[in-house]
Amino acid sequence: MARVVFIGEVRQYTGDDDAIETDAANVMQLFKILGQRYPRLAPVLESGFAVAIDGQLMEDSLLQPIIDAKEIVLVPKIEGG
Repeated sequence: MARVVFIGEVRQYTGDDDAIETDAANVMQLFKILGQRYPRLAPVLESGFAVAIDGQLMEDSLLQPIIDAKEIVLVPKIEGG
């Protein structure tokens, strides 16, 4: 099982939870699980966050396998301006 860590603004959607364990097979499945558990988080998952898997930031990560991951961190995307 991987540990999903919530940092920064992500925690405004997860209440008191700062981390959970998951057995999701890939990022898309993880987002579905998180959206069901935290309904306020669902609409912003795909557009508002990047994903770091075991310390490596992933681009276009929805199909990225996470079954063997130890830690997954949802990272708020930074927009330039």
